[in-house]
Amino acid sequence: MGSVIYSASPFQAFLGTFETVFFIFVISLVGVGIAFFKRNQSRSARLLVGVLGGFLLIVSLITAAFTLISVTKGALTVTANLNNKTIAKDICGDNGETCERYVLETTKNTIAYDFNVPQDAYDKAQLNTCYKFTYFPNKGLFSNDTNSYQQINNVSSIETADPAACR
Repeated sequence: MGSVIYSASPFQAFLGTFETVFFIFVISLVGVGIAFFKRNQSRSARLLVGVLGGFLLIVSLITAAFTLISVTKGALTVTANLNNKTIAKDICGDNGETCERYVLETTKNTIAYDFNVPQDAYDKAQLNTCYKFTYFPNKGLFSNDTNSYQQINNVSSIETADPAACR
C-alpha cells in the first residue's frame, strides 16, 4: 500500500450532489407552498408555479435516488499510470466568468478516465506514476458501463501503487 495523496469519505465525495439535491428540493417546496398558500395570485399563476415546483420535486427525488444507488453499489478501483494533468476552464457564470476544474487523466485497457479532483490532490499527483484510484461510478438513466471514456467526479481516494500493477 503506497502513500495516500487524497482521501475522502463517501459523503465528502458526493457533497456537491447532496447540496444540489437539497437546493432543488427547497426550491420545489417553496413553489408548491406558493401554489397552495398564495390565494391572492391568479389561479393560472398558482397552477404554473405548483406544476414547476412539483417537477423540481420529482427531479430532486430522482437525482437523490440515483445518488443513493451509486453510493450503495460501492466504490470501484482502477490502477493506472497518470498520463496527463489538465486544468480545465469552464464557463460558470452569466458574465463569462470561468471556473477551474482539476483533471487527472489515465488509461486502463481500452478505457480512458478523467478524474476531477481537488487542487491539493492535483498538485501532489506526478505524471507517469502508478496510482490506485478509488471512485464511485456515475449512475444515471443513460449510464453505460462499457464506455471507452469515463469522467469521474466522485473520487474517494488516490494512492501510489506498485509500478508492476500498471503494466
